[in-house]
Amino acid sequence: MLKIRFRKNLVYLSVYYISWYIRKTIIIIIQTLFNLTPTYILLYLMNLGQIVGGLSLYIYQHSFHKQTNGTKFFRLELIYNEEEIKVADGPYKIILLIFFASYFDFMESILLNIYIHSIDPSISPTINVRIGCITTILSSLICTSALRFKIGKHHKVSLIFMSLCVLLTLILEIICEHNKTPIGLFLFARFLVCFYLMGISFMDCIEKYLADANFINPFKIVMIEGIFELIMSSLFSIGKDPFNDIKKLYEENSSGKFIVLIFLLIFYFLFSGLINVYKIYCNIIYSPMTKSFIDYLMCPIFNIYYFIDANDFQNDYFFFFASEILSLIIVFFGCVYNEYIILFCFGLEHNTIDEIIGRSLFNDYKTTDYSLSENLNEEEDNSSSRKISEILLEENT
Repeated sequence: MLKIRFRKNLVYLSVYYISWYIRKTIIIIIQTLFNLTPTYILLYLMNLGQIVGGLSLYIYQHSFHKQTNGTKFFRLELIYNEEEIKVADGPYKIILLIFFASYFDFMESILLNIYIHSIDPSISPTINVRIGCITTILSSLICTSALRFKIGKHHKVSLIFMSLCVLLTLILEIICEHNKTPIGLFLFARFLVCFYLMGISFMDCIEKYLADANFINPFKIVMIEGIFELIMSSLFSIGKDPFNDIKKLYEENSSGKFIVLIFLLIFYFLFSGLINVYKIYCNIIYSPMTKSFIDYLMCPIFNIYYFIDANDFQNDYFFFFASEILSLIIVFFGCVYNEYIILFCFGLEHNTIDEIIGRSLFNDYKTTDYSLSENLNEEEDNSSSRKISEILLEENT
């Protein structure tokens, strides 16, 4: 027996994902109309969007946090009043951690947009999504060992099945795809994909730690990360003219068409800020595992699209159907891990939030925990609900 559970965190996750998809569409339009591949100018715009987005929301929070009802959007009261709370780390360690988070985010952009495709131009466009659950697996291990998150039986079973599917996906990739590229470059390109996915996990867990242990406003983290990444981008482009492509397009196109390009770049800038704001908000308020789930949720649909439209999977039906089955299994157990699907078998439901709340209410927690359960219904996976769940779990096991 299973139960499908809709959680409100899907709304925020959906906005994050839709924003990412719109920005991806903008990139495709720019590539199609102007033959402008992801270059330094797009990297700069992404960094600037991150700075402006984080700064705007940080100012918004400071403008309204003294009001009785707090802010209407992006509520962060539980981790907000930094002046009255003793932080766990000194300023130098905090800056160093933000720098490392920025580095992992920067490396993701560089590897994904430049290096991986230059090493293996024929690499599958869906490989990073098909093994995207690496972020959930590694984030769960880091949060359990370093951040002292507690995981239940359904988490462990989900991680085991997702790990097996990732291993089978990589084996299938080697068997079916290695003919087009020398085996050394083939394996190195897949290693880089795994590396940048692991970097995402480290970045998410660092941000989660900074907010939970040091009570730093996440939008301030985004802003400082954007500054670090802008500096890295400037150093990375030393000796190159980042505006060379824009100059050529200005000379080669009419004024009207160039104005269209400017508008597209402005939208790219705005959506870059929106993506980074929602990304860290979902990461901090919920968890790195919840945030990472949306990155591979649509994998089965992507597989179908790229197989039909882009001749992915070498036009091999066995490769495609095997990959599709593995992707569906990964998505299913991603839902189980995040409790969008609850399995009532082998005790897998025992440590889910719904069951913990049910047992706590049944055991005379009605007077003290009724308001807490309402809070869980509103923001079920935020940091306070996790602490409540852990307390209830300890008392009921």
